[in-house]
Amino acid sequence: MEEIVHAIILGVIQGVTEFLPISSSGHLEIVNKFLGSKNQVNHNLLMTVVLHSATAISTIYIFRKKILKILRGLMLFKKNEEFIFSLKIILSMMPAAIVGFFFEKKIESLFVGNLVLVGGMLIITGLLLFLSDK
Repeated sequence: MEEIVHAIILGVIQGVTEFLPISSSGHLEIVNKFLGSKNQVNHNLLMTVVLHSATAISTIYIFRKKILKILRGLMLFKKNEEFIFSLKIILSMMPAAIVGFFFEKKIESLFVGNLVLVGGMLIITGLLLFLSDK
């Protein structure tokens, strides 16, 4: 029963923080640490997949009109605004994909359970967001 309550709390945290300009993963790490989960619910592969799948589904739902417009433009098989936008999205994901592919375990080991590092990265992210707005 305790794991179910922890999973619900983590799901709510993920849902609330995903559309805010903050790190939902960082906040999940902090909350998971404070919950003191013996089984580290957040690091269970199934839990991670469910949380991120729910996020993806809600994101698709929120942006469904824009996504449909892009898909319709892509179906024309022409170099149009939608094609250029899609290409930019794919290109922007490449650096993260490459780093994730080669350094996933190393990065994960740095952040799991290390609240000082997670907090520091949240502060840096906050500062960057603040400065980018100026």
